[in-house]
Amino acid sequence: MPEGDSLVRLADRLRPVLEGRDLVRTDFRVPQLATLDLSGRTVRAVRPRAKYLLMELCGTEGPGGTGAGTDAGGLTVLSHLKMEGRWEAYPLVDAAGQRLRPRWRHPAWQARCVLDTHRHQVVGFQLGLLEVLPTSEAARRLHYLGPDLLDPVWVDPDRAPVLRDEAVRRLQSEPARPLGVALLDQRLVSGIGNIYRCEVLLLAGLDPHRPVSSVPDLPGLIVLARDLMAVNTVAAEPGLPAPRRTTGVTRDPEAPYGVRVLSSVPPARRGAGRSREPRHWVYGRRREGCLRCGGPVTVEDLGEAGGSDRILYWCRHCQH
Repeated sequence: MPEGDSLVRLADRLRPVLEGRDLVRTDFRVPQLATLDLSGRTVRAVRPRAKYLLMELCGTEGPGGTGAGTDAGGLTVLSHLKMEGRWEAYPLVDAAGQRLRPRWRHPAWQARCVLDTHRHQVVGFQLGLLEVLPTSEAARRLHYLGPDLLDPVWVDPDRAPVLRDEAVRRLQSEPARPLGVALLDQRLVSGIGNIYRCEVLLLAGLDPHRPVSSVPDLPGLIVLARDLMAVNTVAAEPGLPAPRRTTGVTRDPEAPYGVRVLSSVPPARRGAGRSREPRHWVYGRRREGCLRCGGPVTVEDLGEAGGSDRILYWCRHCQH
């Protein structure tokens, strides 16, 4: 499953080529939407919501539109990447104004949605979920989600405590649940994936098996997770995607769990050693060991049965 910061970065990449643009051709390659034509509509907004991407459209239906396109308030193209999905944009016009034939980086059979504007083609490959619904119903469709840790509201000092307290309330509603399982439940708090689950628990020194009710500072844990994710939504260098790194922290006794997340992700060092530079504390470090103490990293399944985020990395020495 993607992490919430992946969706923020994705929306940031697609927004310049879609927002305010008219769709001149659409091609939905899933059975339930195969006859739907949204050409003639304008993309009003591209925004993430937890692990979903929403493309909000306004305007009238294009020719051949059916069923889902009757809401006068607009439509929303809703997608979820799941494990393999991706959205990519390809130019249709070069600098001289000449038409280009886009060369997809993935096989055509993987395409689930093709959206053409006058200047770009945006393609969704192997999307785990793809729906088109009236925008007025989008909020109801996603009502089950807990507070989104990357909701823009978090930058508002008056409104952020409301989201934090709601996340805490939802987590506390299942006091006996293992903390490492609860953090992945998007109904309780949304946006956290397996990487951040492992990393924030290491930084907080919390055993993922301990019940939610035993966490000494649940509001602080939410803030730490939010800060760790938010810093990874910003590109370290102009024009480059943000490298996901969770090691940009410093000790601060006044911060939750004594850890303060640095305000920006330092760019990785260039050169031959770049690939060896640590990016995580425990996640994926089965062979290297815990970056904090150097001890062995335990790897086990911890999650809902049948879930894709069950593989947990944690340090028995650092986490209690």
